[in-house]
Amino acid sequence: MKNLISIFIVLLLMSCRNTAENVSLKKESKHEVSVKELSQTKIDTSVKISAPFSLNNIKCNWKQIDSVSGAITIELRDYKTQRILLSYSDYFKSGNDVNTEDYFNEHFQDLNFDGFKDFFITSQGSKPMTDMVNMYLFNEKTKSFEYSEELSDNAIEEIDSVNRILSTASSTIDDETIKKHYFNKKGVIKYSEIITRSDVSENDSVAHYKNNYEKVVNGKVVKTKEYITIE
Repeated sequence: MKNLISIFIVLLLMSCRNTAENVSLKKESKHEVSVKELSQTKIDTSVKISAPFSLNNIKCNWKQIDSVSGAITIELRDYKTQRILLSYSDYFKSGNDVNTEDYFNEHFQDLNFDGFKDFFITSQGSKPMTDMVNMYLFNEKTKSFEYSEELSDNAIEEIDSVNRILSTASSTIDDETIKKHYFNKKGVIKYSEIITRSDVSENDSVAHYKNNYEKVVNGKVVKTKEYITIE
């Protein structure tokens, strides 16, 4: 009987010891993972913050988050409140610092001719025809930049501030499309002209192009015509 009691006590002590060791191992393992994750986060990303500057009567600054994968996220913030006015993420060419002043001077222009600077930036595809110029218009009421799907296109052809016309272009293997957006003084599109040109030449001596013209008002096509040009 005494032997049975002794064996029971020994087994109980061994069980308690194993439980304590398992708890200790779990704590150590959890601590090691958290340190590893924190270290990995520091390695994978870096953050750059620009000096403040004035834009559309707002004191702003840029926050740039770089990833080792090549992805970059840029945020335009209100310097006083740190409210995000614009956020954009993409893959940029190596060595490209989007916080440099000269880089962004060319990307802030009045695209809709309302007196406020807007923002555009190119997302590069595998070919020029798959590029996308992403355009963000400044909203005076919300004091922020809003993406414009209607204006964004493969390329900007011309920003005509005198006549308030923004011309963009896109192309495929078969044809080319030119869009001309006509704005009023408040920055609202009055109408757009869309011309799609296709090469219908029968030989290499003379180039013949078929042009399909559309006039669009408030999202509706109000006029169409087709004509041939020779170059």
